[in-house]
Amino acid sequence: MSSMEETPSPPKRRLSCATYFDALWFCYSPVHQMQQYYRLGSLDNCSGRWTSLVDCLVLKTKRSSEVQV
Repeated sequence: MSSMEETPSPPKRRLSCATYFDALWFCYSPVHQMQQYYRLGSLDNCSGRWTSLVDCLVLKTKRSSEVQV
């Protein structure tokens, strides 16, 4: 082994928006909405989950060179 070993480049990570979609789907479920209504007295509008999903989709449609920046 030489002292100038090359470090392997990290594998390209594939961005998946499935977790954000699942979180949004759960947000609209009757179980979650009833929990929110019981705890807070209002239904959840899920706006934060919509924002996360849209951000993920926008990031996914960009070129890899733009994502690295």
